[in-house]
Amino acid sequence: MPAGSYRIYAVQYADRDTSSSEVFLGDGRHEPMKMAYFVWAVTDGSRTVVVDLGFTEPVGTQRGRRFLRSPGDGLSLLGVDPGAVEHVIVTHFHYDHTGNHATFPRAMFHVQDSEMQFWTGRHARQSAFSRSLEADDIVAFVRYNYDGRLQFIDGEGEILPGIRVWKVGGHTAGMQIVTVETSRGRAVLASDASHYYANLEKNIPFPTLHDVPGVYNGFARIRELAALPELILPGHDPQVRERLTAVAEDIYEL
Repeated sequence: MPAGSYRIYAVQYADRDTSSSEVFLGDGRHEPMKMAYFVWAVTDGSRTVVVDLGFTEPVGTQRGRRFLRSPGDGLSLLGVDPGAVEHVIVTHFHYDHTGNHATFPRAMFHVQDSEMQFWTGRHARQSAFSRSLEADDIVAFVRYNYDGRLQFIDGEGEILPGIRVWKVGGHTAGMQIVTVETSRGRAVLASDASHYYANLEKNIPFPTLHDVPGVYNGFARIRELAALPELILPGHDPQVRERLTAVAEDIYEL
């Protein structure tokens, strides 16, 4: 799998209405905005690495999100069989990144040590953090650990040649980003280290966070790792649909 051979697909599965005050730390304007929810497929045509798991329809409905289709159905439109996927990178353990794990029965889940430690530790139950998780998903990952299906990473690690993860923290204790070697250079899947392009471009954190200085350090790391600014992909920005190329309904290619 030579470096530079990967293609990246954003698969949108849900959205919701939000406001600038929920997106930019310290913003008091309450300007209407949209938030998009994606899972990501990184493929060279023979093997596919999935980045993040999304949430299930019941969880989305309970939380007032508009569910478009299951992430698994979206991946299937790309010709990706979730039942055959061997590698899933879970960037962090918030509810919109940990659902649908049962859709990937053969996958190894790649997580940061510090992320698992935090969400199974003493502070996870505090409301400032617990509102962002689904406890059943966390319990499932504990069971996957006992089943030998978690690959723990402490900082930086290679998933496959040309695909690496990097711990940046900030948004969560073990927030990790993903770099992918493409034909255009190294791309960065920022996930929630930068929810929107504007978080990074204007240097304004998203309000849900674990460590404010860590967010700024993460911004710097993203910029350092990306070959070009246009190869940075934020986690929730509807502009992804405009800046990438549509290849199917609600699916976009870098």
